[in-house]
Amino acid sequence: MEEIEPIFLNPNEILRDNPDNPLDFFKDKAICLFKACLEYYYPGIRNCLRELLEDFNFEVKTSLEQSCCSGTFLQRNLITRAQFAAINERNIASMNEIADILIVSCNGCYNSLLRGRNFLRTEEIKDKATKILKEINKEILFRPKLKVIHVLDFLHLIRENIADKLKFTLKGLKCAVHYGCHYLNLRFDKLDDKSFVAPKHKLEDLIESLGGSVADYQERESCCGWGASQNVIHREEALKITFNKLKSAENAGADLLVTNCPTCLYTLNKFRDYMQELFGESPQIPAIHINELIGVLMEYECDHYCLTRVSPLIEELKI
Repeated sequence: MEEIEPIFLNPNEILRDNPDNPLDFFKDKAICLFKACLEYYYPGIRNCLRELLEDFNFEVKTSLEQSCCSGTFLQRNLITRAQFAAINERNIASMNEIADILIVSCNGCYNSLLRGRNFLRTEEIKDKATKILKEINKEILFRPKLKVIHVLDFLHLIRENIADKLKFTLKGLKCAVHYGCHYLNLRFDKLDDKSFVAPKHKLEDLIESLGGSVADYQERESCCGWGASQNVIHREEALKITFNKLKSAENAGADLLVTNCPTCLYTLNKFRDYMQELFGESPQIPAIHINELIGVLMEYECDHYCLTRVSPLIEELKI
C-alpha cells in the first residue's frame, strides 16, 4: 500500500529553521484560505485574515471548487468514512492546484482535513474513496505539495510581526481564551503519531503580544456547548455548559472571550436569548474570533462585521 504523506505543517519545524523571523518561511509560498461554512455568519474571520496577509504582501487565494469539509455529516452518521475521506481529498486536490500553503481558521475543518487522510491508511476505506473520486475525475494525492496549518499556529508564529503593525492594542484588557475541542484534542481523534498536537499557550501568548492580559477561569478547557448534535438534541443541557463557560469567564473579570473556532464562536454568541429564558440571565461578555480581534486592532474596514453583533465593550478597543 502506497504511503499517505501527512499534509500538516508543523510550526515547531518552521520556528527551528527560521528562528529570527518565521514569516520568512511563507514569503515564497502561494497561500490559500479554507472557506469554513460558519465563516459565512462571521465574514470578518476570513476578511480580517486576508487583509493581514495582504499587509505582509502575500497574494491570497481561495478555491472556487472547495466544498464543506463534511465533518458535521460524519459526526451525525450521515456519511461513511470513505465518503468523508473522498470529500476532503477532493478539496485537497483542488487547492493543491493553486497553493502551497492552506491556512484553516476553523478547528473542525482543520481536523477533517487531517482525519480524512488518516482514514485512507485503512485499505478498505482507501479503495472505496478511490472509487468515489474516480467518478468525479479526481484521485488521492499520496504526496501533495499542499501543506495545511491552523490559523492559530500561523498567527502565533508571526505574533511579533503583527504586534509591530497594530494601530491599537488591548491596553491591558483582560481576555479569557477558548481553544475548542477539535484543536486541543487531535490526539483523541486517533490521528497518526506524527500529527501536531497543540500546546495550550498560544492564545495566551497572542493576547499578551496584542497588549492584553489573560484571565484564568475555571471552565477554560470545557466545551463551548455545541457538542456536535448535543445542542440540537439536548439544547437545555448543552446550553448549560455554554452558560457556565461564559459566566466563569465573566466571574474571573474577563472583558473578552477570544476563540480560534467559528463553530465555538457561533455557540458562544448565538444562544444568549435562550440562556435568558432558560436560566434567567444572559452573560454579557463578548466573544470574538482571534482573526477578528486582530482585524479590529489593525483598523481594517472589515472590522464592522465584528462590532455589530457583540457587546459595546468591544468599542473600548478603539479608544
